[in-house]
Amino acid sequence: MFKNKMAVLAVLASLGTAAQADTVLGLTMSLDAWNMDSSGSIADSSDLQKFDFGSDTTSNFSLALEHPVPLIPNLKMRITDLSSSGDANLSKNFTFDGVTYPVSTAVDVNFDLRSSDFVFYYELFDNDTLSFDLGLNAKYLDGDISVTDGTRKTSRSFKGVVPMLYGAVKVGIPATSFSLFGDFNFLSVGDHTLRDFQAGAAYTLLESPAVDFSVRGGYRQFSLELDDLDNIYADWTYDGLFLGVEADF
Repeated sequence: MFKNKMAVLAVLASLGTAAQADTVLGLTMSLDAWNMDSSGSIADSSDLQKFDFGSDTTSNFSLALEHPVPLIPNLKMRITDLSSSGDANLSKNFTFDGVTYPVSTAVDVNFDLRSSDFVFYYELFDNDTLSFDLGLNAKYLDGDISVTDGTRKTSRSFKGVVPMLYGAVKVGIPATSFSLFGDFNFLSVGDHTLRDFQAGAAYTLLESPAVDFSVRGGYRQFSLELDDLDNIYADWTYDGLFLGVEADF
């Protein structure tokens, strides 16, 4: 699967100048507030325990740099705080980091997870009506899970870089200041599966030669299935609505 994704990128690179639409250096920044629900199952073995953390509001920041140089991909960076916490009464005996918490025990759980995307992409098509990007995302995950019942506390950390296929599309609605957008990141290798996608609409408040400024909103979902990543097993989903701003220089 990974070799196939690298082959896709090699084909994209061969497109050369046609894959680069900008004639000058471009910079796009966005900041979103994401009201996410998080739930799923986690453990340090394949015997997963289900938790439901409810809603948290977190932030997403992204920065994209586009240039006119042929063959060299554009770069986009996105940082997402996926930290969530909650409590639960265990539905079964739960062993974590060598400690067994008996069934029906009330535990507090903190799931601190940070996702940093480093996306290398080409603009396959770009005009005022339609743009389409395709590339590779090196997603860096850095997480820490802690469990406590008030007298005992256990914790485990994990981190790693995951290569993901990346695609993005934007559609302008003619004769209006509205546009529709969406992007996806996907990986399925062995027993690891990650999906990260969003879709929404934007309204341009200011359009000038120096900067375009827009408000945006939509829906985002991030899900991961990990099978022994630094001895962490997880089947977890974050999803919810987001609202933010974007500046395009």
